[in-house]
Amino acid sequence: MSQALSLLQTASGDDDAGMVVAGLVLFGPVIAPVLFLIGAFVVAHRVLRARRERRPPLDTGTLGRLSLLGLSAAYAAVSTGLMSGPWWMSESEYCNVIGFPADRITTRTFPLSMRCGPDGELVPSWVNPVLVAGLTLALAALTAAALTAYRARRRTWAS
Repeated sequence: MSQALSLLQTASGDDDAGMVVAGLVLFGPVIAPVLFLIGAFVVAHRVLRARRERRPPLDTGTLGRLSLLGLSAAYAAVSTGLMSGPWWMSESEYCNVIGFPADRITTRTFPLSMRCGPDGELVPSWVNPVLVAGLTLALAALTAAALTAYRARRRTWAS
């Protein structure tokens, strides 16, 4: 929450790029699931079509789209984690409103965390596992896409 608040405060100037980043963080919890669903539909459609045509289902394009799917899941997790809690309040006010002691507030960027006292975690528990899983999927799919493209290129050179 404090990360989102500081991002919005720095973007309040005349910097257009800062406003775009602030908008992406603000609307991320709404935009990211839509992107994820569209990406999942596109990947599923390509895999089913390839199976129907008796082609390998995971070609370079499908693997690239699969990596975008992982990145959109990571984007959803990060934007939801950054916007957990009302960003218009300070951390101490929000901790007092929800009933946690505001004497010691700690924030961390990775793993994404904001604690009010020893027990009051404000970032949902699913955020960090989804972030790591999405980034891992994106990295694995990009690596597989690069290897697939390399093998296809090597086959054309050999013949």
